[in-house]
Amino acid sequence: MAVRVKVLIVSDLGSVLDRLQGRLSIFWPPEKPVKITPVYCAWADEAIEAIQEYRPDILILTYAFRKDEKTGKDVARWIDENYRKPILVAAHSDDTEDELRELFSGTQCVKYFIAGDRVRDFIENCVTT
Repeated sequence: MAVRVKVLIVSDLGSVLDRLQGRLSIFWPPEKPVKITPVYCAWADEAIEAIQEYRPDILILTYAFRKDEKTGKDVARWIDENYRKPILVAAHSDDTEDELRELFSGTQCVKYFIAGDRVRDFIENCVTT
C-alpha cells in the first residue's frame, strides 16, 4: 500500500481554500494517494497550530492573514526554525510570482510559488520530486 501524501492548505478566505482544494483534487494523479485538508486560519499563529496538528508533507501557505499583522513569512520562519519533518512549502497568492518571491525572501522552506492558477505546475513538481 502506497503512503498517503498529506497536503495542508492554509488561507483566511474560504473561497480560496475551496478553489485550491478543487484544483488539487482535479490535477493530483489518481495513482498517488493523497489527503487534502483545507484549514481556515485568520491569524498566523493558527496556521502554525494547524501545521503542528496535521504534520503535512506539503503546505500551501497564504501570505496575508486578514486579522493579523503577522504574515505567511512569519509562519515560514517558524517552519525554518522549528519544523523538523521534511516539508514542501508553496506560497499562494493572486500576486505575481516575482512579488511572492520578494514577500518570502529570506525564508528557506518556501521553494514554490503558486501565483494565479499555477496549481498544476506545482503538483507536477510535487509528484516528480
